[in-house]
Amino acid sequence: MNFIPNIGLFDWALAVLFLFIIYFFAFIYRNKKIDDNPEYKYFLAGLTAKLIGGVGFALFSIYYYKGGDTFVFFNPARDLNAYFISDFGNAINVMFTSASELNLDQYDFSPLYSYVLTDKDVFSIVKITTLINFFTFSSYLVTTIVFAFLSFLGLWFGYSNFCRLYPKSSKLMFIAFMLIPSTLLWSSGILKDTVTQASIAWLLYTFSNIFIFKRKILLSITISIIAVYMLALLKPYILYALLPCLFLWVQSNIKNLIANRILRLLLKPFIIVLMGGFAFYLFQQVSVSAGRYNFENIEKTLVGFQSWHEYLSDTRDQSGYTLGEMEITPLGILKKTPAALNVTFFRPYLWEVRNLPTFLGAIEALVLFLFFIYLLMVLRFRFFSIMVKNKEVFFMMLFAIIFGIIVGVSSYNFGALSRYKMPASLFFTLSLILIYQLGKDRKQQH
Repeated sequence: MNFIPNIGLFDWALAVLFLFIIYFFAFIYRNKKIDDNPEYKYFLAGLTAKLIGGVGFALFSIYYYKGGDTFVFFNPARDLNAYFISDFGNAINVMFTSASELNLDQYDFSPLYSYVLTDKDVFSIVKITTLINFFTFSSYLVTTIVFAFLSFLGLWFGYSNFCRLYPKSSKLMFIAFMLIPSTLLWSSGILKDTVTQASIAWLLYTFSNIFIFKRKILLSITISIIAVYMLALLKPYILYALLPCLFLWVQSNIKNLIANRILRLLLKPFIIVLMGGFAFYLFQQVSVSAGRYNFENIEKTLVGFQSWHEYLSDTRDQSGYTLGEMEITPLGILKKTPAALNVTFFRPYLWEVRNLPTFLGAIEALVLFLFFIYLLMVLRFRFFSIMVKNKEVFFMMLFAIIFGIIVGVSSYNFGALSRYKMPASLFFTLSLILIYQLGKDRKQQH
């Protein structure tokens, strides 16, 4: 089989059929919700953007980039689907076998990918892709469309709940969730990033349901467990930054759960300690199961990331960058924090562009930088006052800073950075949007 799948007439015909089905039910759902939820006027626009992102990613991967991780996930899944026809029993065993226990000599499929299938994050995406392929007839284009649609659902529900909190910012938040071009490209294909970005958005939805709106508790707990599991499986280092910030957000919303002021004051220290203990336990469990991403291996992993991304920069025409000599220690990383945050949010600069994805990243970085400077100039000290006092802004800005540092010191080329920084970009952009709206509201009140 070819390493790069073909997109033929059958794929396009099947894609049209799937798109018709998706839009048919999307129209019905939108019309049902729009009367009570004004943000649903953007529902079809968001869906369309996401699906365009998926199709664009598929075409980009095949005809422009002509390679990438997406095929490392799709091709073994396609082979595994074929294996179900030739040896159904062993194929079932593969689906219920962990990456560490996988023996490709015993399970005769996809020998070209034996070097990556023993990584649990890779093998997990292969299994997910295999399941989707049963419905898409192993069409790369249609499977990508399904990935994009499932990602859209997570992002939409996260966005919708934030619109309940900040209805005045619905239009700008829609841009942050749905229309950032590089995020639209890299979170709409058959990639780990598609699943992790959606999982983060699902956590925004479920945590706000449980601790703010107090609705759909059982469903939200179930979705939370699945989302945390997917993040722990695919990119546990995201949870290292996200879990403490989420629990900090939860703690700040205790007043929404306990109506009596005296009882709230009495229980607050106990709840903080309880949540802190639970967060620490969960944190430890994620680290233990994280393999190369656990704390004992984190220095080696960061150095490996840097070396690999420098290699890609030198050999595959990907725009690279360096932060200079750096010690992988808390103090060494702290010294590089300003440079790391700058490269994560405000680079690449236009003169550092070497390919199309980097150009998209450069335009986004410039717009974000101008928006950030505008807010600092207009709001001045109120910028930081709003950031500290508003619980959603503080939670998201804290995560953006922590995660921005992590990806800034580990990526070392802009191609990798544009994918790794997506969670930080989402939270940083949302923070700036809310600061803008809250600052505007304060000015109107005076």
